[in-house]
Amino acid sequence: MSGLYAQIQMCADLEKVVERMIERRKITDRAEWLEWRKRDVTASTVGGLFGCHPYVTALRLYAEKRGTEFEPLDDNKILRRGRWLEPAIGKAVGEMEPAWQLTPATEYYRDPDLRLGATPDFLLLDEQGRGGVLQAKTAAPHIYQRDWQGGKEPPLWILLQAATEMLLTDTQFAVVAVMVVDPFSLDVTLSRFERGAAVEEKIIRQVKKFWQMVEAGEEPEPDFGRDDAVIRALHPRADRGSLLDLRSSNEVMDMLVRRADANAKIGELENEKKMIEAELRYRLGDHESALVDGFKVTYKNVHMPERIIPGSDNRQLRIYDQRAKGSTTHD
Repeated sequence: MSGLYAQIQMCADLEKVVERMIERRKITDRAEWLEWRKRDVTASTVGGLFGCHPYVTALRLYAEKRGTEFEPLDDNKILRRGRWLEPAIGKAVGEMEPAWQLTPATEYYRDPDLRLGATPDFLLLDEQGRGGVLQAKTAAPHIYQRDWQGGKEPPLWILLQAATEMLLTDTQFAVVAVMVVDPFSLDVTLSRFERGAAVEEKIIRQVKKFWQMVEAGEEPEPDFGRDDAVIRALHPRADRGSLLDLRSSNEVMDMLVRRADANAKIGELENEKKMIEAELRYRLGDHESALVDGFKVTYKNVHMPERIIPGSDNRQLRIYDQRAKGSTTHD
């Protein structure tokens, strides 16, 4: 493995990883399993403590463990897709590696001292009888190219997830199996890597530090690009009549100036966009569509049925930027 994961493996201040007491709980009810997970940092969210998780930040984890309610992460459509295709990935791996013994995991593994938990997708024995875990993932083709480097290496947050699962299941290696979900192909790529003490020590330290912050009420630094919903949830109501004096903060003044500049640019770009769309409508006239290299432009009649307000008929301008395989809708 290369990149950040390799850097963690080569941690210079390595301490001996002590033998840990692990609880194993049989999963018989999904709701009960979800309740167990709420009490712990789980393998699937450990990456949030390293700033590399696509859905979870350290501040979101902190807020959850302090009792702030959020929509469950396992309810989003990408994660549902992963759950639905997990058996198919297991079947694919069984065909790709017939010498392996692959078993769906049915237990929740938990370190009560660390409050760290995991449920691997599969447990496995390789052709040499060595125990391992298998993590099943799905990815759209463009995500596979961008985040998985075209199959060269799984994302860091998934490597950390698998490393946590090895720690808690006391297995020797991990395999990450990713199914590329394409309408014309369902290829599966396997990445195998060995257990590493330095990685486990880094995970343990981060988890310990996190729980110390939770108990002390010390919020992790927000990721302002992703934590807006968390910040809103942490501070849902204002104290009536309260006032914060920020006149001495040059940083806040700079932020407000940058925001004002950005707002002005947005206004200018919105006006330019409206002018372009008006000219496009003028040029199309009574025509329903136009031929343009690299773009598709339509100006069709659309009927809006009556609901709360009366129904209406109008024309809707649609511009498809086929260079980026995306679309922009106007009107």
